[in-house]
Amino acid sequence: MKETRAVQSRLTPIDDNYQTCERTAATLRISTGAVHPEKVTELLGVNPTRVTILGERGPVNSVGIARVGKHNVWLLVSEGVVTSKDLRRHIDWIIDTVYPSKEALLRLQELPEVKMDVSCVWWSRYGDGGPTLWPEQMSHLVELNLEISIAFSFYGDEAEPDVPGKKNGAGK
Repeated sequence: MKETRAVQSRLTPIDDNYQTCERTAATLRISTGAVHPEKVTELLGVNPTRVTILGERGPVNSVGIARVGKHNVWLLVSEGVVTSKDLRRHIDWIIDTVYPSKEALLRLQELPEVKMDVSCVWWSRYGDGGPTLWPEQMSHLVELNLEISIAFSFYGDEAEPDVPGKKNGAGK
């Protein structure tokens, strides 16, 4: 990744224990169309975290089902690799991993049927808050011509019923 200078004006410093976050992850998804995912690995010089191959049976999931691939997909997933609760760390890991192969990634994007993005999920600990992105992540995603999506989730505290007007454990 290209060098960036330290900026002192940031409101939200990197925080690996991001208090409002339960868990987060980022995935570079490359739907490869007719291109076999092995070709993506070869072009980028990066091993995927997972692949789905059209017509091939995948691994058995937690409910005992092995699904047949409906598409060729190459995935680079931060979950299990990056332990931070700060989404910027996850996105930076993806960027740092593929940035050296920027030209190959851009050439791949020119192929018919190839689609790619960075898909993120951010689980809220308390039902509020959200991730922060700095211009550095955004500018590198622009250089790599990658769109980003962020899904937000909150499952609540099953041990405690919802109480109107109560937020972040207030009222205990």
